[in-house]
Amino acid sequence: MPQAPQERARRRTRRWPRRLGLAAGSLVLLLILLAGGALVWMRTSLPTTSGEIALPGLEAPVTVTRDSKGIPRIAAESEGDAAFALGFVHAQDRLWQMEQNRRVGAGRLSEVLGSATLDYDRFMRTLGVYRLAQRSYETASPALKRALERYADGVNAYLAHRDGALPPEFNLLWIDPEPWTPADSLVWGRLMALQLSGNWYAELERARLANHFSAEQIEELWSSEPAERHVPLSETLKQLDRTRLAAIQARVPEAVQPRLASNIWALGGAHTESGKPLLANDPHLGLSNPNLWYLARIETPTLTLTGATVPGVPMVLIGHNGRVAWGFTTTHSDTSDIFIERIDPADPARYLTPDGSAAFETREETIRVRGGEPVTVTVRATRHGPVVSDGHADSRRTLAALPENTALALAATSLNPDDRTAEGLYRLNRAGSAAEFRDRLRDFQAPQQNVAFADVNGDFGIVTTGLTPIRRQGDGFLPVPGWTGEHDWTGFVPFEELPQRFNPASGRVVNGNNNVADPGYPHFLGREFDVAYRARRIADRLDETENATARQMAALQNDVVSLGARELLPAILPMLPDSPAKAMLAAWDGAMDRARPEPLLYSALLRHLERRLFADEFAPAGEPFHAPRLPVTIGMLQQDSAWCDDTGTADRRESCADIVRAALDDARAELGDDLAGLRWGDRHRAVFSNMLLGRIPLLRGLTDVAVPTGGSNDTVNRGTSRMQGAEPYRHVHGAGLRVVFDLADLDRSLFVQALGQSGNPFSAHYGDLARLWSDGGSFPIPPQPEGPADRLLLRPGR
Repeated sequence: MPQAPQERARRRTRRWPRRLGLAAGSLVLLLILLAGGALVWMRTSLPTTSGEIALPGLEAPVTVTRDSKGIPRIAAESEGDAAFALGFVHAQDRLWQMEQNRRVGAGRLSEVLGSATLDYDRFMRTLGVYRLAQRSYETASPALKRALERYADGVNAYLAHRDGALPPEFNLLWIDPEPWTPADSLVWGRLMALQLSGNWYAELERARLANHFSAEQIEELWSSEPAERHVPLSETLKQLDRTRLAAIQARVPEAVQPRLASNIWALGGAHTESGKPLLANDPHLGLSNPNLWYLARIETPTLTLTGATVPGVPMVLIGHNGRVAWGFTTTHSDTSDIFIERIDPADPARYLTPDGSAAFETREETIRVRGGEPVTVTVRATRHGPVVSDGHADSRRTLAALPENTALALAATSLNPDDRTAEGLYRLNRAGSAAEFRDRLRDFQAPQQNVAFADVNGDFGIVTTGLTPIRRQGDGFLPVPGWTGEHDWTGFVPFEELPQRFNPASGRVVNGNNNVADPGYPHFLGREFDVAYRARRIADRLDETENATARQMAALQNDVVSLGARELLPAILPMLPDSPAKAMLAAWDGAMDRARPEPLLYSALLRHLERRLFADEFAPAGEPFHAPRLPVTIGMLQQDSAWCDDTGTADRRESCADIVRAALDDARAELGDDLAGLRWGDRHRAVFSNMLLGRIPLLRGLTDVAVPTGGSNDTVNRGTSRMQGAEPYRHVHGAGLRVVFDLADLDRSLFVQALGQSGNPFSAHYGDLARLWSDGGSFPIPPQPEGPADRLLLRPGR
């Protein structure tokens, strides 16, 4: 019997949901299969670490043996082949990091990331960093040129002969890496020199406050010592537009924003168990993923090098060569200045000098922008350096925002076109003794660093090496007029007159970024040295140590006692009424232990104390507040300083005791009632966020690595937090590398880096060292791996 039209319609209606469900299920299955296929394909981006690979360009076979931590040991018949192999393994493990660094230095991020990074590119083109790197290559010695070229050959051999996918970042952006060049290797040194000499950046920050604070207030907020060469706030300085100054700072890429800290010390043989020196170093920089450092051992018939390299660079930055060991801390000297240049009223293409009008040096730079039209930037420079206030393609728009037709130029030793630092580092790697190493430091010019060294003969020392400007007048604390010549640099401190010690009678050298100059030192180095908390703690612990061993020095690197907390608490506890929180802090020994509650309570108290002290004064300026160094804050509290008065309450004057009590109330409100249940490590975590993948919400949780840590800004185990924002106690700055060199047997030296050898999230070595690092562990890198190892033979091929 034929179906009724209504029944047929009902059956068709019932079939549609089933069909839609089948279609949706098929789509989900297809997406799962595609995702699975993509993951399988992406895993082919992992490097080949065993077997054989034939590579054109090699002169003889090279063996690369990777231990269980992914640390390569390169055995080559020549230094050229060793450089080739280092370039190859760097590219295997850290290719995206290398790509990003060279693009930052060349001002070419926008080619792959679009207009979001255009300001960064403009700034780097203005500084001309990549041009400087190219010049350094052109003027390099034949030996350095060969090392750079052979390293580039190794990187390009990997690009030409790799199998499988590129690292995830390349696939995400749909780009292929260009061939590596020697200048790509040299650009990193220029970036690091800028990052470690950031006085000019602080000058702009201080200049932004010139209309709101007195010179004495600004000095109080930024200096740890009284000013000896005070520069008053000139009318020209006060007229600089605050918004324009902030815009200049905002254009500075993160890779060159100032991050300044490190510890280093060396003990002579009279104080060690072995009778030979010990040298410990832990450089402090921003925590990144991948980590800056890459550990390696290189052996040839003429050279042995073991230590920390930087992907993209064919030298060991911190390490030993079998006879000499070395390490670095930042000096915090003032090696850069902002000059306010006055435009010639008769001709805007010229500026004023003590000798009359001079023409700007100009050039045009074209920046390609992904998804947009190319942007042409006119770059100008004066006799002092590049004009950093030109932020637009049409520089006249910038000039309109500056007073009296002025421009801001940057003078910096890191921009010296004749810099020989790469040459110096290459030669330091090959020094045969401490005395020879010291002499070769003459070529290390920027950034200025405190370089400690020791040799197997028992000699050791430290030199504050690098170009240090001699100013006709002033101290580089604030931007100064450039047209008068009164503040010009007249030369540099001679190498022989730089602070240095060789086999000192004390039997040790120690530096934690504190002032390196003895009283009465004739040259001006700077005003912003770090407070000596870390150096004092190191010295105190060394005083307590007899017959020191490498393991004891590694333990000292992980010391978390805060001398700052031990100084602050006695000043503020008498101001507080009795309470469980006060009792907890009073009984605490100042150890910023990740498993304890007291460090979190103390940090919250300090955070709210600084906010209550300074935020009200900064609010009218429209600026985030800047907290001074802790001894300055302690002095303010002890003197019942005017900073304690809340400017928002006109009807009364708050005392410092009022502010301290309110800050503790704020901390208690933030942390809750269960103080005993708090743990510093729950909030104080080192989060290593992937450079690109960590910015994508769906991938961030899969690629970020986080570990709880101890320490604080002023502990030997540096654990700096921003103290503001959504995660105020997050550990953002510290020792990405720790090394202890034992000159009695350099193969027993101890190493650890903060994250892992690989920058590829699919690798087992992406974050496998993070927990060991946070737990204070370390390991040697002997000639032969202990335990399982992968061996890869690189042989000459066609």
